[in-house]
Amino acid sequence: MAPFQKMIGVTVNVPEKAKLTLDRQARERGCATSLWAGQVFDIGFAAVCAREKSMPITDKDLDAIVGATFLLWSRGGWDTASIAMGLGMPEATVSRILDGWRSYRRASG
Repeated sequence: MAPFQKMIGVTVNVPEKAKLTLDRQARERGCATSLWAGQVFDIGFAAVCAREKSMPITDKDLDAIVGATFLLWSRGGWDTASIAMGLGMPEATVSRILDGWRSYRRASG
């Protein structure tokens, strides 16, 4: 989600069990349920849009979409601890990924 986009509210009804799961997942990530639900929507929406454009979507592609969504979500900069918590992976792994990304961007820019 780009910070300059106008946001418009949408009401979504989910089963009680799904709401409890969203609450737990948000709590584990230290954010509001509505923010977490928005991130879950972004992940699924990106996959559906790709499918709609006849782009093949595999589990590996979905993993990439999820990772990219969480990276974009960290608005305050690339704080490795926050990203690691959001992705559920070790902070050292996130650091290596970001170092690789920075190197790639420098080489292609």
